[in-house]
Amino acid sequence: MAPLLLPVLLHALLLLLLAVADALPPSCSESEVVTCAGLVVRYPFRLDSSASHCGYPGLDLVCEDNATLILPVKSHRYRVFRIDYTAHTVVVSDADADEYAVGCPRLRVNLTIDTASSWLQLTQSDSNVTFFYNCKKNISWSSAVELIGCRQDGKTSYALPDGWITGAEAYEYECEEVVVAPVLGAHKKVIAGAPGSPPPGIGSFAELLQGGFELNYDTHSQLCDGCERSGGWCGYRHNQTNGGMNFTCFCDGGPATARCDFSPSRLAQLMRDGLDTNTRHGSHPFIILDKKEWSVWKSTEIVPSRGTLLRLDQPKA
Repeated sequence: MAPLLLPVLLHALLLLLLAVADALPPSCSESEVVTCAGLVVRYPFRLDSSASHCGYPGLDLVCEDNATLILPVKSHRYRVFRIDYTAHTVVVSDADADEYAVGCPRLRVNLTIDTASSWLQLTQSDSNVTFFYNCKKNISWSSAVELIGCRQDGKTSYALPDGWITGAEAYEYECEEVVVAPVLGAHKKVIAGAPGSPPPGIGSFAELLQGGFELNYDTHSQLCDGCERSGGWCGYRHNQTNGGMNFTCFCDGGPATARCDFSPSRLAQLMRDGLDTNTRHGSHPFIILDKKEWSVWKSTEIVPSRGTLLRLDQPKA
């Protein structure tokens, strides 16, 4: 082989390998169940040990000794103890609340979420409790509860179940720190009790914080549903132009922006799957096609089995 041809062939081989690798689905699959602390972790979440395209940026989870699942938010640790993949919600608690389960419920940071760019948002199920730490002056509000276990050097700490307070008000009582903590509203109602009832104790606030709060995560579910129905797998790829992440539908024939091209072979497989699944349950198979899939079916010689029902989905407005 001529020496000059070798670099050309190597370059061509490299391009071929890159093209093949780009066409393949990621090395992670929703069929692979990953668990930590008894919780299933799958798309759009991913463990930090998984490939970066296996989940959304910002939804990386950390599994600590297979006993605690952590969601890092701005370098702070939040313990995950429930993920609802149907409702697209996750319930978390400030990891500091576990550390101070006995004694003073000492929180260090306010939860800060950029509503414009974050995939995580607080839900309507949440409420707030404001904590005042190491105040030189006594707080006179009737709803403020003194945290007995937090007394330090003659300074007093309080919890205000009513929620928000201005910085000027906090400064008035010469408090060293004020932390606003999201909590589940239903839990707060139980802790606060009926009007006129005794104020909650310090243990009640620790329990309230450990009960956590709810976050909603944006899953681009319509895109994902369309991708999966076309036989693809939902994922993300790095955008080489702006450095961001683009939603990608990984298909047998290569990546697509939203869904895989619907082929006659894919339709035949859908019909076979529908026939096998439904006849086992004693019912007729029911195949749902969108407008594009219906056009493909009409242009083929695929004949549905007797009893198979085909329905054309109306496109959404």
